[in-house]
Amino acid sequence: MRARFALPLLAAAAAGWYLRSVYRFRDPVRLPPPDAGAVLSPADGVVCFVRRVEGGLITGETAVEAAALLGTAVSDGWLLGFFVGPLDVHYAYQPVTGQLLHASHTGARVNVPLLGLGEALGLLTGRPADLLAQRGPLENERMTAVTRTAHGDVTLTLVAPGAGLHGTSFVRAGDEARAGHKAAFLAEGGLALLHLPAGYTPAVIVGDRVQGAQSVAARQD
Repeated sequence: MRARFALPLLAAAAAGWYLRSVYRFRDPVRLPPPDAGAVLSPADGVVCFVRRVEGGLITGETAVEAAALLGTAVSDGWLLGFFVGPLDVHYAYQPVTGQLLHASHTGARVNVPLLGLGEALGLLTGRPADLLAQRGPLENERMTAVTRTAHGDVTLTLVAPGAGLHGTSFVRAGDEARAGHKAAFLAEGGLALLHLPAGYTPAVIVGDRVQGAQSVAARQD
């Protein structure tokens, strides 16, 4: 009887160890599409929101101050949110080519979960949640990088889940970044926020599943 229960427990423990110690560190080869006007998805995951940014506010049922969420002031345009789950590739990628104007890290006294139970179950069943209604996106630890392009500044902000960011950034201010190159590693996953100026149009909708450095998130008008 004991052996009957011991084997499943050992299998579950081995699977958990593999996910934490091996699988989340995988580094697949990513070849960006040859589309000069494309903004690439900054991460693997699910598109949780596509919102307008007007007058410093993210519009929608839950109006949020853009600077507080992104860690820097931004112009009018679009905000796209990508939830990076535990089974997704944990690398973040540079969405556009250009010079890095700004790179910063903002800590948090306490990180809170990005998702409630209902939202987490919804994601598992293909129903993405509007994470802007939660505390986590505003309060948690984050890393922000701003890239100057010919069509305006593009901002990528990576927000920690409840477990903390445990992130490693591969970029710094002054770098010449290329679209599709690795920008950071997120050991615990999290939320990737992509702000685009008004010269771009989103190419994804809520619920889409994307691949970092390969899926086109937006295009120039």
